Amino acid sequence: MHNTQKTAYKDSYLSSLLKSLPRQEQRQPLGITGKKLPFDGFDIWNAYEFSWLNAKGRPEVALARFQMPVGSVNFIESKSFKLYLGSCSNTRFALRSEVVDTLKSDLTRAINAPVKVLLMTPEEVQKEGLGQLCGTCLDNLDVEISEYRWNPELLELEKELKLEKESVQETLYTHLFRSLCPITGQPDLGSITVQYEGPGIRHEGLLKYLVSYRNQAAFGEQITEQIFVDIMKQCSPRKLAVIARFNRRGGIDINVHRTSELVSKDEVRIWRQ
Repeated sequence: MHNTQKTAYKDSYLSSLLKSLPRQEQRQPLGITGKKLPFDGFDIWNAYEFSWLNAKGRPEVALARFQMPVGSVNFIESKSFKLYLGSCSNTRFALRSEVVDTLKSDLTRAINAPVKVLLMTPEEVQKEGLGQLCGTCLDNLDVEISEYRWNPELLELEKELKLEKESVQETLYTHLFRSLCPITGQPDLGSITVQYEGPGIRHEGLLKYLVSYRNQAAFGEQITEQIFVDIMKQCSPRKLAVIARFNRRGGIDINVHRTSELVSKDEVRIWRQ
């Protein structure tokens, strides 16, 4: 039987479509309480289907890029974000700067923190192009995997350090990541980068751990923070950065950066985004 229920889309600007969720509710299960966070970072959202009308009624298109700080009180629920951006499609704005100011004002109010907004022309996006993740890819490891529910016990060290000065510094990544949206149950596929300095993390265990999220329902921001917290707890790196680049869904991709002392890699749009 086909699902014939349709989502009601608004094509005239309506800021009330934005739905924000408190970050603290997602962080409490991770043992993160209070204002002091164990990481720094930001979330970058790229909206590829953003359009509006100029003062003469001619359609304009752009990639809309939003950067939201990790310390914001709230984050935006992605479906409401899509509906909100879509509501601008038949709305006239006198100037491009008016579009930016409107988006910035609404989102800053919704998450209770400053939001950076950038509109990129198709030519600018084309020039920026696609990038490639740096580091060692885990995807060709010949491992047997049977756990598809979150299991931090899969994280292991290569060996116990005999001397405090023994350490490695490496960047590892996988394109095999999948989790589930807690609202719709739809799959959220993405690429995860782990950059750390400290005791060597067993590559096979890290891949098994990341794959164990395959049937886990959680928001991308919460999952990235869970990965950060788990690696810190299980492997005790001195420095750590976790970057999750979720594939485009509904015309929007989400990129979550969480870092301690390491500076996370520059933002890069990869092949599935």
